[in-house]
Amino acid sequence: MTQVLPTRSRPNRNYAAVALFLAVYVGVLVFVFAPKDMFAVQSPTALLQTD
Repeated sequence: MTQVLPTRSRPNRNYAAVALFLAVYVGVLVFVFAPKDMFAVQSPTALLQTD
């Protein structure tokens, strides 16, 4: 007797996991390769000083 394997459909949860992985991966690449000035954090005292 030949057995016919049922076709497995991917659940939406699998697509969500792949999308989340890609979003995190791209975010890490942007953070690593972005210019350092983009993520420069000023100290709060510098923000409070006014001319």
